[in-house]
Amino acid sequence: MDIEDLEVIDFLKSTLPLDSANPLQLESLVKEIRIGYRKRKHVLTLKPDFLYLVRKGAILIEDENEQLFSILGERQWLGYSAQLVLYSHSCQEDTLYYKIPKKIFFELFSEQSSVHQFFIDAGLESSIKVQNITKQNSLLNNSVLSMSRANDAYLIDPSTSIRDVAMLMSSKNVTSVVVTQDNMLSGIVTDRAFCTKVAAAGLDVSSPVSDIMTTNPISIAHYKSGIEAMLLMANSHIRHLPILKNNQVVGMITAADLLRKQSHNVVFLINEVLVSETVKDLKKISEQVPLLLQHSFESNMDEHDITYSISSVGRSINQQLLKQAEGLLGLPPVPYAWVVAGSQARSEQIAHTDQDNLLILSDDYDEKLHGEYFSKLTHYVCDGLNECGYIYCPGDVMATNPKWRQPVSVWRSYFNSWILSPDPKALMYSSIFFDLKCIYGSSELLDELLPDVLNKTRKNTIFQSHMAHNAEHYVPPLGFFRNFIVDHHGTDKKTLDLKKKGVVPIVDFARVYALSKGIRVVNTQDRLRELIDIKALSRSGSSDLIEAYKFINLVRIEHQSRQIKSGNAANNFVPTKEISSLDQKHLKDAFGIVSNMQSAMSSHYQTSIL
Repeated sequence: MDIEDLEVIDFLKSTLPLDSANPLQLESLVKEIRIGYRKRKHVLTLKPDFLYLVRKGAILIEDENEQLFSILGERQWLGYSAQLVLYSHSCQEDTLYYKIPKKIFFELFSEQSSVHQFFIDAGLESSIKVQNITKQNSLLNNSVLSMSRANDAYLIDPSTSIRDVAMLMSSKNVTSVVVTQDNMLSGIVTDRAFCTKVAAAGLDVSSPVSDIMTTNPISIAHYKSGIEAMLLMANSHIRHLPILKNNQVVGMITAADLLRKQSHNVVFLINEVLVSETVKDLKKISEQVPLLLQHSFESNMDEHDITYSISSVGRSINQQLLKQAEGLLGLPPVPYAWVVAGSQARSEQIAHTDQDNLLILSDDYDEKLHGEYFSKLTHYVCDGLNECGYIYCPGDVMATNPKWRQPVSVWRSYFNSWILSPDPKALMYSSIFFDLKCIYGSSELLDELLPDVLNKTRKNTIFQSHMAHNAEHYVPPLGFFRNFIVDHHGTDKKTLDLKKKGVVPIVDFARVYALSKGIRVVNTQDRLRELIDIKALSRSGSSDLIEAYKFINLVRIEHQSRQIKSGNAANNFVPTKEISSLDQKHLKDAFGIVSNMQSAMSSHYQTSIL
């Protein structure tokens, strides 16, 4: 068997429902596969005797009324439904796909009812939700790159005249162009600039476009979702987002592209937060967060978008409390950065959790002159968060604690100490303070700190080994014979802690590798994707780990949604009796992937010698 066939087999093994296929079945299947490749906008003609599997790219499906039905991406199937075969299928981007004879496919798997159920019954709905056709109706679940029109990202040189840019935008019927220099994003020019900077100011149209461009524009990574783009636009009051891949512009997403979104709930909730004037107002809004989780799950929203939405509401409440505090206390005497840590920084919150936050102050800070102001500010915010359901941190990792309310120079000494002397306490702090996001104030204070910190984590192999060893503390609850190792929680004698023994091992794994490579992003899935991009981890291994993370988290979210619907407090202890037999199988597969990656991490960082 040649290398190409082995690569196809590896891909099939990581694709539902073929993850349970044996090697002989996959080898037989590969012999029957035909490979197809079509350019963007090509209209496919599906033959009813074949199944189709997307290997790379995206296929847009429209119904008989030319209305969007779905967008299918990598590892997704088409051609299995007689109704869908009649719909229009076109390549939204250059697409590589596999074409498989249905007769041979179902003969190979005739003894495996789960395969038939996957296509014929509700298999797509009862297994991993990312395969769910119904869910694909929401464009917000797709990456911003697949939602954008890549050809509309017109790149121009900063010396191009305003007149030439206006003619280009008019001829191409676009509302923005991207200014690049040395292939790097330099600025953006939107149609609004011609009103506010050209017509209103009477600017000479022969002047270079650099005179009217917005410098250092906000951008978004190519793998981010539509809902992240929507929230970023709403919070930043902008209508255009350049899309970057490896720091180069590959597309443009606009507010108009997002008009097709289905759910505005999170945006409306955040808008309510932004006009709230009291803690009491914010508390009423925060009480809707569990319902947001429940509604989002029942609407088949992607798990990443659920956690991103809920984290965004939490950050907005933080921000509004800070604005209220400044309204009562006056403007701050020195610059400060309000920084959240942990799951909120990573955009991975679900039900209300405890708060982790800190304050980075300018080195102009003087405790005698300024201490009282920041003590009052932090107590107002942390007390308000507690009122809103974000309870006080049991470990006192809050800005109310003077230890975590310090100038940049002190924070620098903290990080140096943790990295150079990785004792158990330092490692505990590392799991908190290396996942940071400034959400209010002078973000440059955190920006000033992080490059040096990440440079040290990248170079210090002893610190990396200790971090990896610490990341082995929580392991998936899977026994030697692929049986669940259950906990006892409340009245349920057989539960799985899907936070500590499910998602935390993956979060810790991603953090270790990200810090060892000096990667700044903190979201777990983003870290894994960045590691793929720089080839620090294999694409197949990291992709498997991302899917495992998403599925484990989705089971956790489903459990919490069920508890919320029943009027109970949400927790992370999922009774095994709640989990369908098919999902139990997928859960065991996911735990197996995590265990394998933990073993690889242990070997890579030589944790056995510690």
